[in-house]
Amino acid sequence: MKYKALFLDLDGTTIPNKSDGMPSEKVREAIHKAKALVFVCIATSRPLVIAKHIIDHLDIRGLCVVNDATQIYDPVKKKFLQTIYVDSTCIPNIVRIAKRFGVKLMMNNGRSERVAGDGWKREKICSLYIPTVTPGIAQRIIDELTKIPNIAVHKIPSWTAGEICISVSHASATKFYCVMTVAKMLDIAPKEMIGVGDGYNDYPLLSACGLKIAMGNAAPELKAIADFIAPSVDEDGVATVIEKFILS
Repeated sequence: MKYKALFLDLDGTTIPNKSDGMPSEKVREAIHKAKALVFVCIATSRPLVIAKHIIDHLDIRGLCVVNDATQIYDPVKKKFLQTIYVDSTCIPNIVRIAKRFGVKLMMNNGRSERVAGDGWKREKICSLYIPTVTPGIAQRIIDELTKIPNIAVHKIPSWTAGEICISVSHASATKFYCVMTVAKMLDIAPKEMIGVGDGYNDYPLLSACGLKIAMGNAAPELKAIADFIAPSVDEDGVATVIEKFILS
């Protein structure tokens, strides 16, 4: 099969899962070679403000899904092609649940983020998220959030070992929906796409792609649907994927 696009998650896939993570030289070189043959696109939960330096470092030219799949960014034209906002009628319930569990809630308007307050009443919000909670509490919060209609709830590996981030966006703001939108923009079929990820929130990404690849350090749920298990991020698994499925 000749693939036309490669969609890469960042944290835990292309870079180590930490706030200051950067790709290894081996991964950077492999991506450079892949760009001559396929569209290389990023699909990350990171807002652009903390993903752009990585996108620039890799000289990514393909369209990028950022900010919990609420935005599609064109790194060549340096502009957003799509932004999806949370239904404002859902936000009071999200805020109440966060207060009930006593957890910090952040909100992102697509340009900046801050602690959730009354700002959502005056501006459109792309996503809200709880930065870090233990898995047990995370599941209880998720159970409550999923009762709210018209939202998507994402469980994301935290930069703090053993803890979870929870993100909330519009129901259509998932990596599946946005990757499929990018595919239409690039005029390629899902079967011509490779998706590579490691986290729970990468399940929709892999579901959108013809070739599903989970990292060696991926969540069990992701490995269960993968066509191929790559070496871990610490073993430059993305470079292995590129060498095996694009360069060979």
